[in-house]
Amino acid sequence: MKNYPLYSADRYRDFAELIEGLGKKYAKNRALVWYTRSREEKSVTFGQMAKDVEALKETFIRKGLAGKHLAIVGENSYQWLLAYMAATGCGSVAVCIDIEQSDETIMQMLRAADAAAVFAAPPYLEICRKALEGKGEVLRLHGKGTETSLSDWVQEGAEQIASGGKSPAPLIEPGQTASIVFTSGTTSTSKPVMLSHRAILTNASDAWNYVLVGEKVFTNLPFYHTYGLTCAVVSVWMRGSTLYINGNLKTVMRDLHEAGAHSMLTVPLMLEAIHNQIWLAAEQAGKADGLKKLLKLQRARKKLGIRKPVKALEAVRDKSVGTLRLIICGGAHMSREIMEEFELMGVTILQGYGITECAPLVCVNRNEYNRLDSVGLVLPHCQVKLQEGEILVRGDNVMNGYYNSPELTAEAMEDGWFHTGDVGELDKDGFLYITGRKKNLVVFKNGKKVSPEKLEDQIKKLPLVKDVVVYGAASGASADDVKLAASIYPDPDRTAGMDSYEILEELQEGINEINDSLPFYQQIQMVNIREQEFAKTAMQKIKRYMV
Repeated sequence: MKNYPLYSADRYRDFAELIEGLGKKYAKNRALVWYTRSREEKSVTFGQMAKDVEALKETFIRKGLAGKHLAIVGENSYQWLLAYMAATGCGSVAVCIDIEQSDETIMQMLRAADAAAVFAAPPYLEICRKALEGKGEVLRLHGKGTETSLSDWVQEGAEQIASGGKSPAPLIEPGQTASIVFTSGTTSTSKPVMLSHRAILTNASDAWNYVLVGEKVFTNLPFYHTYGLTCAVVSVWMRGSTLYINGNLKTVMRDLHEAGAHSMLTVPLMLEAIHNQIWLAAEQAGKADGLKKLLKLQRARKKLGIRKPVKALEAVRDKSVGTLRLIICGGAHMSREIMEEFELMGVTILQGYGITECAPLVCVNRNEYNRLDSVGLVLPHCQVKLQEGEILVRGDNVMNGYYNSPELTAEAMEDGWFHTGDVGELDKDGFLYITGRKKNLVVFKNGKKVSPEKLEDQIKKLPLVKDVVVYGAASGASADDVKLAASIYPDPDRTAGMDSYEILEELQEGINEINDSLPFYQQIQMVNIREQEFAKTAMQKIKRYMV
């Protein structure tokens, strides 16, 4: 497998130019498709979206909001994207609020970002009013109600434009901040990241340079994080492809099958859940041994160069993921075993690596040039170097800094290089491998270090384990006097009918087998079982600092 020329990608200097360009080039193509609770399909074309954005921009300008901070609080929707594109398109800063946070945290985010106006889904209207305390306008993002809505402002702007009273477009510089996005907060509290027009749009084009996703793409990634916005929305739209969206975990599999998409952008947890359901269904039907044999057969055929899938495996694939043939996965480490099994069923998994401060993509594997254990090749307008194992990034995609936090910015940046806090390795062909998180390393008194992520990958293979966090548990007076411990949340589907003693006994047997293959300092010495799931970010990463 050899590398090959980059795919050609369009380039845009700012979001105003992006929406205008998409509206002209792909006017009749469907830009967005979504499904109501009753399975009714809704959609909007690029041409109509461009008109709606222009109308909303007009209202923003006339109300004196151009250049101000405009927050969006809600789940994935057309209205969410409309607010974002209009805000960035008139020189305002779109503040993306993570709705998975507590009410208090949402209010803190709105205040920290100095939001002048907020567009909120109905459940968050009251929270937003409290946060702004009458110092800014709060509008209903969508849904029915007595409050002024985003749709009212779109109509108001459209009528103004139709009457010939269109306002002059504000000048936008590519380097100015387009969006404030909060970090996922897995190891600490969230930080407000300022991303420029250049950073986001360059990153989206670079993603297109490396990966082709087809004409129909599905995602359940939240737009208020950069992975969902840059990679799943902007990059997909730049190609004129149709994006099928979901904002509700309860209907995600239904919507995936309804979409009939070729590609999906998601996180490892989604694939782990699908993989788990495949095996659980096989076990319940008494077909697990048969599935193992089919995978073994296909693995042997693959070694012989036979690429055609086995029909029985195709049936399993079609039942689980429908028409999907390509899945781009990021946000956390993905199990090689799971990726291999999907590949054997005819679904290619491409891992990528990104971080909010880098808009977010740093590396991604390519359609025809990829390695399962790697997060891929460094993007064209991005540089990566390793400093004592830590991954540092420099390029057009790197943030302008943390909003109102010069001290935090100075800590993270060094001569233009952003310190990711992730630890990795580069091979001779330029593929990057993530080996752990610098802050998560467990350091012992003898100076030895252990990456919890590697042990977690092994423990996750145990049938009863749904989630696990490995950490250094204090066992003495000093900070480095620790023992490796594993906090495990058992899979409720697989432990039904078992008591706590039986669960612990089976888990301990599995841990003992893992320990037998490891040097003593890497062995798990304590196991505790959780009754509740781990607290997670919207990207479904465990908040380790809360364990």
